[in-house]
Amino acid sequence: MTKPVANLESPFDRSTPLPLYYQLKQWLSARIVSGELQPGEQIPSELELCERFGISRGVVRQALNELQYEGLIDRERGRGTFVSGPKTAEGLISGLRGLAEDAASRGQSIDSRVLVLREVPASASVASALELAEGDPVVELERVRSLDGEPHVLALTYLPAALVPGLADRDLSGSESLYRILREDYGLVNVSSRRRVEASVAGAREAELLGVEPGAPLLVLRSVGYAPGQRPLDYFMAYHRGDRSSFEVVLTSPEGTAASFAQLPVTDDRDRR
Repeated sequence: MTKPVANLESPFDRSTPLPLYYQLKQWLSARIVSGELQPGEQIPSELELCERFGISRGVVRQALNELQYEGLIDRERGRGTFVSGPKTAEGLISGLRGLAEDAASRGQSIDSRVLVLREVPASASVASALELAEGDPVVELERVRSLDGEPHVLALTYLPAALVPGLADRDLSGSESLYRILREDYGLVNVSSRRRVEASVAGAREAELLGVEPGAPLLVLRSVGYAPGQRPLDYFMAYHRGDRSSFEVVLTSPEGTAASFAQLPVTDDRDRR
């Protein structure tokens, strides 16, 4: 059962030119930001809001769609609409820590479910990213990574097999950090990277693995990491839930260290499986 919104007076001023959907959106947004509506709390359904305020379903739907796009609500088919919890602010754009170390620094628990761990010939796009010849052996690692028990990111990583002998036989499930293994067992340190974030939506496979609806927003992080001497160390694509993730970027003035952005491969090999 939904909890009634505390303030039942109409959110609308029909004397203004502001669209009704925008006024409803701002009214609900203010109650979420103020804490009147708490994370996880269910808000009235489209029909309830229509009946309560005498507005059309289209007005309500547009307001809720925009609140969902802004990450303030989650809409779950068959269950209802809920106030979103706070997003995990990750420093994966401006920092070189992996997700496990990034989560540990925030006091979150992490768990990984390994879907693929094998040695395969490098495709053209992977070979280009890692500066290998097409067909050279690489270790392919695909994992669903959960934070505090909730699926958070689907990550696909490639590493030159020659740099990590035996890695394909390791147990990389649970809370194990790949970067820790590379650092401590192989003497490989990620000293720089090229990273890019882009918007996407969940296909059927991503939706099933991440526990979201098909078409749900995703943030895709692509990265090539480098060991000393600018030797490519890893190439990964991480599909983060858009309703649970945000990325923090540290910027510097022109007098500081400048950031360099370069084109990363757009294609990936998910369609091979």
